[in-house]
Amino acid sequence: MWWLLLVPYLLVGVILVYSYVQWTRRKMYAMLATMSSPKALPVIGHAHKFYNSTPEGLADTLKYFGSFPSPVCIHMGPLPHVGVFDPESLQVILNSPHCLQKSLQYSFLGISSSIFSSPSDIWKIQRKAFNPAFGPAVLASFVPTFNKKCSLLMNILQQYEGKPEKDFSRDLVKCALDEICETTFGCEFNMQLSSEGDYALDMSEGFVDMVAERCFTIWKYPDFIYRWTKSYREQVKYVDAFYDTIMGKVERREGIEKIMNDLSNAETSEKSQNFLYCLSKYLSLQGPTSRDDILAHFGLNIVAGLETKARTISSTLFMLAMHPEIQERCYQEIVSVCPGENQFISTEDVRKLTYLEMVIKETMRLFPAAALMARVATSDIKISGNKTIPENTTIIIGTYQIHRDPKIWGPKADQFDPDNFLPENVADRHPYSFIPFSAGPRNCIGLRYAWLSMKILIAYILRRYRLSTSVKYDELRVAYGIFLSIVNGNPMKIERRVV
Repeated sequence: MWWLLLVPYLLVGVILVYSYVQWTRRKMYAMLATMSSPKALPVIGHAHKFYNSTPEGLADTLKYFGSFPSPVCIHMGPLPHVGVFDPESLQVILNSPHCLQKSLQYSFLGISSSIFSSPSDIWKIQRKAFNPAFGPAVLASFVPTFNKKCSLLMNILQQYEGKPEKDFSRDLVKCALDEICETTFGCEFNMQLSSEGDYALDMSEGFVDMVAERCFTIWKYPDFIYRWTKSYREQVKYVDAFYDTIMGKVERREGIEKIMNDLSNAETSEKSQNFLYCLSKYLSLQGPTSRDDILAHFGLNIVAGLETKARTISSTLFMLAMHPEIQERCYQEIVSVCPGENQFISTEDVRKLTYLEMVIKETMRLFPAAALMARVATSDIKISGNKTIPENTTIIIGTYQIHRDPKIWGPKADQFDPDNFLPENVADRHPYSFIPFSAGPRNCIGLRYAWLSMKILIAYILRRYRLSTSVKYDELRVAYGIFLSIVNGNPMKIERRVV
């Protein structure tokens, strides 16, 4: 057949293209060759390790790569990745001016113009513009809101008193949503009491699931392909419904653009420079801004803050339910600082809850909401004497693996022990051994907001309720998605404390 005559030419063409790629990448391959790497298959490299990977299986896959000396070269077909599982390399990477760019997967969230995933040059401007929104004076002004929303949550949780175990994570999420909406927009939406709260959470969870599903399906990475899929149509539905529920309330009040224009032209005190005010100032200097870009900033503040904060609170309470002696110690600390069941918890009170902070940190060590992070090297990054990460390489940061590394945390690294965060133990560890909020210049801008709100909410619950669960710690399984989740859920029984 005539087409058989083309086979030799096609083979020669493939060989020439392959040889050209190898030659042009010889410098990059030389850099990668200095790193450890599992045995790779021809052409596909290590991609087979991720084939049909599931959210639960990904943790095991990364544990496999983490067993090799860090940094680890991971070949995903023709695309090189470098896995980092040691704090020394991580410190260099996260502080490098050439590693501020987020990886492709962050764009799947549809908030590429926001501070969470914007290009590094834009991020620098945004970070400077938004920093005042998370200053001490502004955060202190939020404390009454946190107390008010937590008091309402206590009334809601009464329905579960003395009842069989239940996962009441959604109630915690709605409380967090209420807090974020009021502190961000200055609007009291009462999501804890409204059916719109459950609807907003359904839409948010559906969106996060769609994004996670795309991250695990390589062929859906190109936008021009993904836009033809059912998943894309579902994702758009979730996003539109979520914005209509949350932002529709703001727009019906006065209109987003009018509110932001009024704010950008207004004089305000230091404690009034909340996120909405800083965003309006920032956008007023950028010229005409589309509604979608404005919504991207709002979406980041709600979804990212909501998911990370609520998951950490739920996981912390779950850990305390499994460890009654640690729960009792937290309770004693809380009542020694603010004993009244409904007593206002001040910023100064929060500072005194040092053991509770250790418990939350230990929870974030074992179950970090962001179990996996990824950056792109925009230039060569030298991380040690003979090891350099080449330009355009995707860097995979294994937070979950670093947080459980026995070389750092000892032989009981997988066990729950808040004493890991005693001052003397912290002093003996590398500062980049614990990175739940990332680290370096592009760390989480809202970490102080998260700490303040989380400690107040957990203190309110422990001050009133004793928690228990039949789930054993050794039975827990985790799953990777956009955020880490405990597969078992968080079923707990709550009982009113008798004072």
